[in-house]
Amino acid sequence: MAETQPLQPGDPRSLGPYRLLGRLGKGAQGVVFKAEGADGRPVAIKLLNTLLDKPGLDGERFMREVAAARRVAQFCTARVLGANMDGEQPYIVSELVDGVSLQVVVQREGPRTGGALYRLAVGTVTALAAIHRAGIVHRDFKPSNVLLGTDGPRVIDFGIARALDSAMTISSGVVGTPAYMSPEQISGERVSPASDMFSWALTMLYAATGRPAFGQDSLPAVIYRVMNEEPDLSSLPEELRPLVQSCLSKRAEERPTAADALFALLENQGEAPDLDDEVALNTGSQVAAEHPTPPGTPNGWANPSGSSYAVPGVQPPPYDSSTTRYVRQAPYAPQPQFPPPYPMNAPPGADNDAFFRHAPVVEKPGEARARRRRAILVSSALVVALALAGGVLYAGPKMFATTPTPSPQAAEVTTSVSVSPTPTTPTPSATPTPTPTPTVTPAQPRTVTALGKQDGKSFKGHTKAVQAISAVPVGKTTWLVSGGQDGRVRVWDLARHKSLATMRGHSEEVYAVASVMIGKTPMAVSGGYDGSVRLWNLKTHKGKVLGWHGDAVYAVALTKVGSKWVAVTGDAKGWLRFWDLKKRKATGKSVRAHHKAVNWLNATRVGDRAIVVSASEDATLRLWDVARHKSYGKAYKGHSRGVYAVAAGKIGDRQVIASGGKDRKIRIWDPKTGKTIGKPLSGHKDIVYSLVFGPVNGRQVLLSGSTDGTIRLWDPETRKPLGKPVKAHKKGVLAVGIVPSTNATGTTIVSAGKDKVIRVWKPALS
Repeated sequence: MAETQPLQPGDPRSLGPYRLLGRLGKGAQGVVFKAEGADGRPVAIKLLNTLLDKPGLDGERFMREVAAARRVAQFCTARVLGANMDGEQPYIVSELVDGVSLQVVVQREGPRTGGALYRLAVGTVTALAAIHRAGIVHRDFKPSNVLLGTDGPRVIDFGIARALDSAMTISSGVVGTPAYMSPEQISGERVSPASDMFSWALTMLYAATGRPAFGQDSLPAVIYRVMNEEPDLSSLPEELRPLVQSCLSKRAEERPTAADALFALLENQGEAPDLDDEVALNTGSQVAAEHPTPPGTPNGWANPSGSSYAVPGVQPPPYDSSTTRYVRQAPYAPQPQFPPPYPMNAPPGADNDAFFRHAPVVEKPGEARARRRRAILVSSALVVALALAGGVLYAGPKMFATTPTPSPQAAEVTTSVSVSPTPTTPTPSATPTPTPTPTVTPAQPRTVTALGKQDGKSFKGHTKAVQAISAVPVGKTTWLVSGGQDGRVRVWDLARHKSLATMRGHSEEVYAVASVMIGKTPMAVSGGYDGSVRLWNLKTHKGKVLGWHGDAVYAVALTKVGSKWVAVTGDAKGWLRFWDLKKRKATGKSVRAHHKAVNWLNATRVGDRAIVVSASEDATLRLWDVARHKSYGKAYKGHSRGVYAVAAGKIGDRQVIASGGKDRKIRIWDPKTGKTIGKPLSGHKDIVYSLVFGPVNGRQVLLSGSTDGTIRLWDPETRKPLGKPVKAHKKGVLAVGIVPSTNATGTTIVSAGKDKVIRVWKPALS
């Protein structure tokens, strides 16, 4: 067992039901003790520093994060067994593992080589896959948090960094060790599982070389290298080098997931490439525990001093399959025919209970600029923070205390709309001159005259603002899919006004949902503040992670390229990613679409091209060729402030694009010329947050929703409102949609808002 040190004066002799037996170590987070419970079983207890017991430490959030850590399946991990936040001595209890840290083993025996290095890679990436599967980011993955025991490597402390980081609500800081931190972690940006993969790659380099990849001299030098330089990978064997190199990408979205890395390593071992997630985790654990050479030799799992850290024999809580969030699964069989998805949209709402200024998630003046300054100044600030904290666990200055307020987005799946192809692509000027209102063919019979009254009771179930809605036809009825600030994706039967399922996966707010029927299976794609993109089977209510952005995902659109369905997602930094739904993975490289957040995406067609229209906080719209991942024409410029909503539709037989945003105007664009048509539509008193075109009883209409709380119906041909605006949601409308008629329902209008509910409306007919 480990070299347990005697208890020191001032150390507690017991904590709750546990009797302390000695010290196992001390770090910046606290002191680790060996202890035993009332039943005599050994455990490891980390007594957190008393400096954490401040007003800024939210005990409830801390305990929620620890509870999340307990859900991690036991694949190459030391289980978190519980925690206590009562009194003045907060502590975390974990399994006691019979092993020595990778850092100590390398220091004593030298670098890992051959099979030992490969098994280390498999075991640790298996652990990260299990951790990420439970919706947790380790945030402090490093050699000292990997224990080498007789049954292979075990990853520890995966719940602690997240718990501390989430709980620090006032003097929040960044948790981690600089030499093993990702660029985004150093910059104080949102941390996703991709950050752990960067840290994993650096840990593998340490294991192979015996030294930190970015050096161990001055903190400014280490930080500079992490942000700007590439480490030497020549010491890695050929079978590991490409994977480690891809994990060291400076851009988080370009790194493989832990699941992808695990499959790559297992395939190199000759395992079947079509393993499912559970089999892969079990196989990874078995490979990691193999002993081709005796323990204690350079190629075996060394345990020179018989160290002990955390606990054989402690039964973990049963694994909850509802928390499954693995990345890879067998693809669905290709289907020859797919009905077009319904047009729905859903921008995000506010973080707090009331709107500030005009929109719930609009940045306060200067906030984006301040965040950019924070990134520029981060290196010098970290040096000060690290010097104060000893360089292991540090709490940065208050520049890290403010969680970036999400910019609004709109997630939408639209019907396929054909735009006549032209020899040249749109080339709008910076300040387009409005073209005359077009002469159009006679419209369909005008039967709808206004928005009607609410149809039935409101859909209730979300505990926070509903930010996204989508719809998909299922049999004779229609299912609604919603996403909210409560982090839940919910499924509803529109005809019966009934909740069908609540799906959990996102760890934070869901900003975007888009749904479609693929063959006979209703599917949905969601994105959220945690940076993940998730694919859901709406019949089984199971979800899988497609991948991650480096920041919050604000927009999702689905479109068909040839015979395959593709999801396009946009994030808070202005990047687009493309996902093959059959292969369940990203396709091609990411595209920098805008210099500010992508607030909205709408799928349409230009001739036979699949096109996505993006709307941004930079006040522009752009068209993107989905197959080629390239822009289609120049930016549409006309809005004076951020654009939050965009929709493709028709005026008579003429294809058009509508957009709205912070300037409270709705503009209509001709995609052939890239210029506006006529004067903007006016009426909303606040941000135009959601738009959709659609037929209502044979008449083409434009539906808009605003943070002023109203929804409005417009005749796009006459450019006049249809009836009066309807006060739909007390604190603001965040999403609107038009659901075509089915056997069970007529054409309906749906809306969602900050008041946590979804409402259905019947159009008033003449």
